[in-house]
Amino acid sequence: MAQKQQVLLREIGSKLESPPTSKDALVKLLKQGAALLTELDQSPSKSVMESMQPLVNAIANTELLKHQDREVQLFVSACACEITRITAPEPPFDDDVLKDIFQLIVGTFKGLSDMSSPSFGRRVVILETMARYRSCVVMLDIECDSLINEMFSTFLAVARDDHPENVLGSMEAIMEALIEESEDVSDNLLQILLATMDGNKKDVNRAAKRVVGNVIRKCAAKLEPSIKQFLVSSISGDRKTPQHGISYHGVLYNVYCCAPQVVSEVVPYLTGELLSDQLDVRLKAVGLVGDLISLPGSTISEVFKPVFLEFLKRLSDRAVEVRMVVLEHAKTYLLVNPSRPEANTIISALSERFLDYDENVRKQVVSVVCDVACHDLALIPVETIKLLSERLRDKSLTVKKYTLEKLAAIHRVSCSSDSKKNDQYDWIVGKVLRCFYDKDFRSDAIEHVLSLSLYPSKFSVKDKVENWVKAFSRFEKVEVKALEKILEQKQRWLQQEMQKYLPLRRLSLEGDSTEIQKKETACFRVMSRCFADPTKAEEKFQMLNQFKGPNFWNILTQLLDPNTDSLQATDLRDDLLKIVEVTHPLYDFMSTLTVKSSYILFDKAHVKEFLLEAGVHKSSGSTELMCSCMSILVILARFSPSLLHGIEADLVHLLEDDNEIIKEGTLHILAKAGGTIREQLGASSSSLDLILERICIEGSRRQAKYAVHALASITKDDGLMSLSVLYK
Repeated sequence: MAQKQQVLLREIGSKLESPPTSKDALVKLLKQGAALLTELDQSPSKSVMESMQPLVNAIANTELLKHQDREVQLFVSACACEITRITAPEPPFDDDVLKDIFQLIVGTFKGLSDMSSPSFGRRVVILETMARYRSCVVMLDIECDSLINEMFSTFLAVARDDHPENVLGSMEAIMEALIEESEDVSDNLLQILLATMDGNKKDVNRAAKRVVGNVIRKCAAKLEPSIKQFLVSSISGDRKTPQHGISYHGVLYNVYCCAPQVVSEVVPYLTGELLSDQLDVRLKAVGLVGDLISLPGSTISEVFKPVFLEFLKRLSDRAVEVRMVVLEHAKTYLLVNPSRPEANTIISALSERFLDYDENVRKQVVSVVCDVACHDLALIPVETIKLLSERLRDKSLTVKKYTLEKLAAIHRVSCSSDSKKNDQYDWIVGKVLRCFYDKDFRSDAIEHVLSLSLYPSKFSVKDKVENWVKAFSRFEKVEVKALEKILEQKQRWLQQEMQKYLPLRRLSLEGDSTEIQKKETACFRVMSRCFADPTKAEEKFQMLNQFKGPNFWNILTQLLDPNTDSLQATDLRDDLLKIVEVTHPLYDFMSTLTVKSSYILFDKAHVKEFLLEAGVHKSSGSTELMCSCMSILVILARFSPSLLHGIEADLVHLLEDDNEIIKEGTLHILAKAGGTIREQLGASSSSLDLILERICIEGSRRQAKYAVHALASITKDDGLMSLSVLYK
């Protein structure tokens, strides 16, 4: 240090030994002194030490140490902190003075909460200096235990998420130094740390918790005995240990997050709480264990396994609330740590609860398994999903409907772009169709799922057709029959009757006619048979008849048009429901009616794709899938023949196909839909007659049968030609 600066330092010290009465003059001197002290290195020369002695003596003066002005206190603290740094490891003051100085320094830390204060930077410098040079350790030598506790509390009170990292890091360093250098950790200091780690306290800020977490992790060996004693005595109910309103569950969880080794031997004590007769104790215990096992990246050690297994046994706990909590945590575990070996154990335990006696639990099990499967299909075995699908026959209507909804979601995910080739879930379509025979479902819910819930919104018609063909190839007779019944009711009871009703409604608007009203009522009665509750549906139709909305009836008419494709129908349906509005009594009814009356499930584009798909499978040699294509087309020809308009020429051409399955399927299609497409055949009808006549004579018995039926439906001679052919 230059001679001139030494002189200046001595002068400042001399002036401060009799401090000026003016605050500004005093602050100026202290500020200059602090600046000069900052430039000094540790253990300076004897001459430098002598030059700073007057300042050391001045700082020890009670008049400065006990000064009431906060700014003066700040600069006194700054000078004292620097003096302590310079003279380390030898203390520059006696114990009483050091206690006053540390009291002053701790007081300056309270201002760290105000980052906008002009003095914030000065306070940070004091904090960093104390942390870097570990001068805080002197507090242990002079037995400032209560002041250390106050400093810890101050740090945790002022810590902020937006504090610079050096601020929080310095706090941590000071706390770590004091803990590591202390002979033992006092109960009061432990309470301060653990109160911050109590996750149940709402007034603990995240920055403080992060600071304490880091301190516990770095001082794990020193803190472990005290923390373990606190937790074990708390769990065992030892009231001799003061709790100070601290929730040991919150402490255990947060300490486990930052330093699991500290509490690993405490976790087994939770088994007793899991087996407690008191419901609230079991609830808290399963919540805590569930939180612990669900931590990302955590592992279940050997010492933890008995607790984990007892936790899973709580899935059969006598209290529904406990079972529900376990289910929620099981879901979190599977989503967060799917690759851990315990995942299979959890899935197996969940499968055993599909038959739980409480319907809310059964529904929650379905929710957990399906949500995890939708997150990643690889996480849940297909066999488990099949077992879950049995809940479609659950005695609870709520569980049945929820299972249907969730199975549709799984199928939708399986059809996503990333897993389009995943056909392990095609069987879900058949399961959905089987629900048609359940009186609680009927076609109301089933057609809605088939039309709107099975596939992603951006799934193309081609993709849907491919999926339908694969699914159909696995259908049993009862599932095929269900599909036929749905399409039959749709066409015969609803679409045809709606086509009759709409003109009647227009006539009724022109004038009051009792006869027209009777015909309308007759239409309503027939259409109502498509709904689960016909009586209620008929009332809704009567209400619908009175409905007046802009463009409402035009949209409904367009939905009934077979030329409206499925995408257009979906958009029209959305527009119509917006007109009705969610709060209207007709909203749910119209939501169902618009699906049943439209061609969202299958449209003309589907029919063309089924034909193309048959050709693809013919080329690949897949007889089973080719049969599926033709069988679906036969069903559509039977119950939605209007969808075949536009493919007449293709059908005539397929009669010449060299593949017997395609030829026979085409004959069957013409036998079912010939009457509907008769007018569209035009000039090609005569050549078609000759082809059919030849097949009747030269084809197989089955082909001849279909060809005769086709002739009968296509010709206008009341079947005379077919009789003539039969005679031949």
